[in-house]
Amino acid sequence: MILNIFLLVSALCLDTFVASAAYGTNQIRLSWNKIAVINGICSLCLGLSLLFGSILDSWIPETFTKEICFFSLLTLGCLKLLDSSIRQYIRRHKSLHKNIHFTFSHLRFIIHIYGDPMEADKDQDQSLAWKEVIFFSLAMSIDSLIAGTMAAFLKISIPLTITMSFLMGEIFTYLGLTLGRKISRRCPRDLSWIGGLLFIILAVLKR
Repeated sequence: MILNIFLLVSALCLDTFVASAAYGTNQIRLSWNKIAVINGICSLCLGLSLLFGSILDSWIPETFTKEICFFSLLTLGCLKLLDSSIRQYIRRHKSLHKNIHFTFSHLRFIIHIYGDPMEADKDQDQSLAWKEVIFFSLAMSIDSLIAGTMAAFLKISIPLTITMSFLMGEIFTYLGLTLGRKISRRCPRDLSWIGGLLFIILAVLKR
């Protein structure tokens, strides 16, 4: 169970690491309390999705849950392997549909942040305001909502997963910010494919 939790949390925290490295490279400041809020929201979203998945697990026969979990995690892993292309597509098309209804404007902003974490610093003051922190956290939680629901079929401990998610999220964020300040913009920072590989390994272990 510990191995499953470690693989799941590591795969999800890689997005935060990559985004933090980008912030470090661009000298965007994140205080310790904002980092704690970011990882708290991400861990809460993961916990809620695990809870929802466990409810589904109680309704669906075990013979089907194994197949659902395997194919869902495998599909998510394959999509994460293509994550770089997906993000490029979002960045390329972010200027489209400017007249979208106000009700969906915040959702559009969250999707833009998912495509490019630098979008969170909307006022470009080299620091994230609290509202921007919330939107950034929700963008980083998109994968958690999907993976957490499917990972619940692995019968993992929800409290332990939330705790590990928060602690590893803190480590990955600080590590990303530190490395980002020390590396050049030209260095490759897109490690999302590693998260995809971890999801595929998790799917195979479930099989």
